[in-house]
Amino acid sequence: MVVCTRWKARPLSPEQANRMMLAWGKLEASLAANPSAERIGWYIFSDGSGGITLEKYLDADAAIAAELETLLALGEFFEFETRTVLDLETAMPAILKSLEHINS
Repeated sequence: MVVCTRWKARPLSPEQANRMMLAWGKLEASLAANPSAERIGWYIFSDGSGGITLEKYLDADAAIAAELETLLALGEFFEFETRTVLDLETAMPAILKSLEHINS
């Protein structure tokens, strides 16, 4: 299961920025130690306003738990939008099946 999270930075005071960095460091260590998770990509927008992360999880429960942990720990500092995403190879059977429903 692949999860894509788009995040947008909230305005932060220097104290909030320091607390965010501490929380973020702990979350990064947690992700690195999680055998059910793998970071695929981490991108920041060139203007610093936000970014996108992609993580791969072995199962839905691991994904939900890890994402909830992140969103609760960093929600004060960022706005989040998280979606489960599929590669085209995985999605194509469902796309073709949906076309059968539309065209029959």
